[in-house]
Amino acid sequence: MASFSLSGAFASLQYRDYRLLWSGSLLATTAFMMAFMLVPSVAFEITGSNTAAGLAQMGSGLGMFFVSPIGGVIADRLRKKPLVFVGQAVPGIVILATGLLIVSDMITIALLTIGTLIMGLGFAFMTPARQAWVGDLVPKESLPNAVALQQIAFNIAQVAAPLCIAILVGTWFGIGGTYLFMASLFVIVLPLTARLPNTPPAAKEARSIRSELVAGVGYVWGQPSLRTLWLGFVGLVICGFAFQTLLPGLLNELGRPTTDIGVIFLTLALAGLVVNLPLAAMIGTRWAWPALIGMGFTMALGLVLFSIAPTYGLLLAAGIPFGIGRSGFMLVDNALLMSNTNPAYYGRVMSLTMMGYGSQALLAPIWGILADTIGVRVTLAIVGIAAAVITTLIGLSWQRNRPAMRAATSTDDSTAKTADEPSTETLAGSTRSPAPMKANQEGPGIDTAAD
Repeated sequence: MASFSLSGAFASLQYRDYRLLWSGSLLATTAFMMAFMLVPSVAFEITGSNTAAGLAQMGSGLGMFFVSPIGGVIADRLRKKPLVFVGQAVPGIVILATGLLIVSDMITIALLTIGTLIMGLGFAFMTPARQAWVGDLVPKESLPNAVALQQIAFNIAQVAAPLCIAILVGTWFGIGGTYLFMASLFVIVLPLTARLPNTPPAAKEARSIRSELVAGVGYVWGQPSLRTLWLGFVGLVICGFAFQTLLPGLLNELGRPTTDIGVIFLTLALAGLVVNLPLAAMIGTRWAWPALIGMGFTMALGLVLFSIAPTYGLLLAAGIPFGIGRSGFMLVDNALLMSNTNPAYYGRVMSLTMMGYGSQALLAPIWGILADTIGVRVTLAIVGIAAAVITTLIGLSWQRNRPAMRAATSTDDSTAKTADEPSTETLAGSTRSPAPMKANQEGPGIDTAAD
């Protein structure tokens, strides 16, 4: 296969295996995003209740929050390919079944919740493995860029998902037909995943799942940079995705149909995608941490603007800072986490970030109850203030540990350790060298020297 060279924000796509993973991730994430965007609307249409919209999302939270840490341990122990393949196939089957239930007018809140629970369990094993797999498919120096590109794929999916919803739901497809369209995407996704190499797991001594889970949490908690990035990610994801639960009720208050969620999500995603490319190039420089903090405050501003928007037009306008902030924060945070994590811990570290998605889904009923009790706008304002407080705490932690954290952003020496990272000899009781380049990867390594 002929090779080609890329530079800048898309540099990691020059590696064939990474291109396959990235393409499959893009399509699968588009389907997943469409499903989760539609779940609150389906629930709200059935019951007319914000609480029900939250309950329907809670199923995915149960799986992701309680099982994803175990999924991270498994991802560090086993080969990644089977975990990713099954983790994509199971949610695809659930999406197909949900579409058939909607088309046949047999869908209920209970069945919707069970479906999201099964999907959450699939994500708990698939997502840590997929993120950790990135470290096997690109050289060490390209890892920050590859992780950033994963977030860009996520944001492209955030554009494609609402665009598809806006086109399909409003036509003869309807919501049920749209679910069937989502399921059809896995006819492409699964063969792409099947073509990827079945890379071996890291060689390590056999230990109990509990021991490895404790070691992973201790590894993250023992380093100021990783601890701050993890806690900040969980907090901001909870705030950022609370909006998804509250949106149907807010649209109803403005006299708009719940099917308008497609246009809202499209606005958020386009705004986020615009900022992703410059942010991807910023990873590995001294501006990474200031950008992270700036994105957090931008998201908080968007939430507050949502709470006071008196018209649908101004609601769309408020989506611009919110979309920029939420997308930008997640990109920078994930890239910093992966680029400063020892390869032996990739799966466990990324599984801990999944707790953020699990937490937001578990809290969805709380947001729904608050919206039904004190009003959707007041609830949005509370969430926005919480996001600002969390971002302030991230900034204070960065200032207190600034020398170590700034050192952690440098990627000009792939073998260098961050100031607050223990030596590899202390990790899991053994040394661990970076994974070698795979024989079927294309293209040279990328120079990502900081500053």
